[in-house]
Amino acid sequence: MSNIKVMLIEDHNVFREGLKKLLELEDNISVVAEAGSCSEALEKVNSNVDVILLDIGLPDGDGLDLSNEIRKLYPHIKHVALTTYDDAIFIKKAMECGVKGFVPKYAFFDEIKSAVVMTYNGRSYLYPGLNTHTLLNLSDPGLSDKEIQILQLLASGQNQKEIANILFMSLSTFRRRLRDIFSKLSVNSVEEALTIAVKKGLIK
Repeated sequence: MSNIKVMLIEDHNVFREGLKKLLELEDNISVVAEAGSCSEALEKVNSNVDVILLDIGLPDGDGLDLSNEIRKLYPHIKHVALTTYDDAIFIKKAMECGVKGFVPKYAFFDEIKSAVVMTYNGRSYLYPGLNTHTLLNLSDPGLSDKEIQILQLLASGQNQKEIANILFMSLSTFRRRLRDIFSKLSVNSVEEALTIAVKKGLIK
């Protein structure tokens, strides 16, 4: 995997330094810039950055406004929100600002790392611990008829190999389609995907 160059924007120095040290223990991640405010972030952000881990509550401005400003300058950079907010209205607003990942500050480091890697690879990431109400109020996931059929077959108790045979596809193709479903629903397991699909009325 390519080396992922991260910028940290967080006003709490102890939290930022601790997160920086954990990230730099990873073979494929390096912290190339850091800031504690909006103004400092705009001074230090550069085209070398791949992913920004962004605190939404900054001392001199709104982190989402900052995200918009950075996207205008460097549209290739992926943004992950480090936040204490988990309501649907906030997440929808953040998505409109181009934020692709959402991780609460109380999350384990592995979740933060997953958000960095997944957004770097062009996927969205929503922390699994965020409440179901939040998940259900996000915009429509845009699942295809085939993807909904896969979920319906999973809900009926069929295993992966059986479903692949039913749909005349290889097991590897099925697994790729399943990963696409996980990405669209921002989940990490079949159980989570089925829960959301049922609540949204996509399957019975």
